[in-house]
Amino acid sequence: MKELTFQKGNGTEKKYQVLADGKEVYYVSEVLTLPTRKRYYLYQSDGKKLGEIKRKRYSVGYVDLPRLFLKLNAYNEISIVKDMQNFRTSYEIKGEKLALAGAFLGENFDITRGNEKIASVKVTKEQDNYIFTVNVLKENLEVLIVGFVSLLGFVYEHENITFDKAE
Repeated sequence: MKELTFQKGNGTEKKYQVLADGKEVYYVSEVLTLPTRKRYYLYQSDGKKLGEIKRKRYSVGYVDLPRLFLKLNAYNEISIVKDMQNFRTSYEIKGEKLALAGAFLGENFDITRGNEKIASVKVTKEQDNYIFTVNVLKENLEVLIVGFVSLLGFVYEHENITFDKAE
């Protein structure tokens, strides 16, 4: 089992950094595009490009419904799409049989692929930054997990999730 920590990048170039034992192993960097969409690349620490994340803007009235897409080199496209039905918003995850077990947008959840648990995630918030601590259970799927958790980071930012402090 390998533990990875996702945190906001410390410079202007890196949106997110992924650390293992305090050393950067992956990072997400923004690419300039049209104002209606954003694009990011996922890299290994040595600069090797692993995939691409696209965020498309879509809205119904005053409700912003982001559409996030992840394309990794060895996998099918994965999407997390916010939609509105019967005046309620919901998220839908598609691609690579990925799903979340536990509370969606909660502090603790598992990532499953089919019926198999591949990672467990703990989310904390420090100031305005989310920190994802991920225990990778299937190391051969590490790149898939890193890409997917990066997508989830954008969802948490969009929803501006706050966690209740236990006292």
